Amino acid sequence: AAKIAAVLAIVLLGTHYWTGKHQVPEDKTWQSIYVPAGQRAELMLADGTKVWLNSRSTLTFPGSFKGNIRNVKLDGEGYFAVTKNVEQPFIVETNKCNVKVLGTELNVMAYAADSVWETSLLEGAVEILQKKSEVSLMKLKPGDMARLSKNQLTKEKIHTTDYFRWKEGLICFNDISLRDIMEKLKLYYDVNFVINNQQILDAHYTGKFRTHDGIEHVIRVLALNNKFTYIKDNESNTITIN
Repeated sequence: AAKIAAVLAIVLLGTHYWTGKHQVPEDKTWQSIYVPAGQRAELMLADGTKVWLNSRSTLTFPGSFKGNIRNVKLDGEGYFAVTKNVEQPFIVETNKCNVKVLGTELNVMAYAADSVWETSLLEGAVEILQKKSEVSLMKLKPGDMARLSKNQLTKEKIHTTDYFRWKEGLICFNDISLRDIMEKLKLYYDVNFVINNQQILDAHYTGKFRTHDGIEHVIRVLALNNKFTYIKDNESNTITIN
């Protein structure tokens, strides 16, 4: 299976479809890449920073980085392997907080449609900044995860790195409830759920799925383990759980 799915790239002077790995041209224009539901993308920015984008994510970035910072804007989920440059920090701007790094590997989940915001640090060091004032809210060390939920920013340890295998095309769940799984599936596949069988939502599940297998494959496997039936309405992209 192809490692990288097709992505829709929206540039200032037109719209193009890109497939595969992308080397961003060095120019001064701002560009955006949107990854459709159920797909992912990998690209390299002008400074050598590698970025993996998850389903339904948009990254906005300049063709070249000028001035004293390197800033990009993310709506969705991205994994960043940032090229180190002490004199030019790298800042990921999101709808809730900004993440400042010098050179590191981190995962940022910041879907505007989701109330939960997370930053997980794999290597290096990062600083969580207040969006408007850029006041420092928290510093992370490798293995730390910052989580913002209901306006409360907390820090915890990363329990498993399997989750970050989404950049390899895998959706990994580790002992989480079906309620939380379905929330993730809504984000990744742009699907709606109607839950008539509420009793199943607190059941926990551990497993791995390939993103390209599609939402119905995931639901069929979950149904086998949790004894429910489902109906999918393709017109409204709604799955009803009974």
